[in-house]
Amino acid sequence: MDQGVAAVIAGVAGLVGAGFGGLATAYGARVGAQKTIEAARAQVVHQSVAEHAHWVRDQRRQVYSDLAKQHAAFTIASLDSKITLVKGHPLPDDMRDRLRGYVKALGELHALAPLWGPDDVVLKATKLSVTAGRKLDALSAWSAAVARRSNEVGDYTRRYLAAEREDRETAREFASAVSQALSAAP
Repeated sequence: MDQGVAAVIAGVAGLVGAGFGGLATAYGARVGAQKTIEAARAQVVHQSVAEHAHWVRDQRRQVYSDLAKQHAAFTIASLDSKITLVKGHPLPDDMRDRLRGYVKALGELHALAPLWGPDDVVLKATKLSVTAGRKLDALSAWSAAVARRSNEVGDYTRRYLAAEREDRETAREFASAVSQALSAAP
């Protein structure tokens, strides 16, 4: 074979090789791009799930904190009321109205708990609202007994003390449920 033909064959072989190399490069680039897109999609999905979970935790934290703060304010006001009653004075209207306002606000806040869950916290929030209402009822009955100078003041005092214990225990249960819910993934 002479050199010219060998050069042409080598040139054609080089062109064919370059063509296959170009096709392989294009295919590799396409596969790489697809894998990059798939990885980006997966990352976006995971990131959005994580951000949603964080948002839910923030919403829960806000509702639970508002409930706890409202209950703390009610507890302080009820202690002030207890002192007034122990001194033998009935509750003034403004004090009773303030207590009613706290219990009403607790009821409104506990209604938000089902939006964020979990069920255990919802149940404890409901119980917190109910026991605060019972405590207010006991305070009101005690105050009425003090106002009429009833011989049954002691009975009403014991009824209030039982409601106070139940409310305190419910507050502890609520705090424990909230702590578990906020430390767990939503």
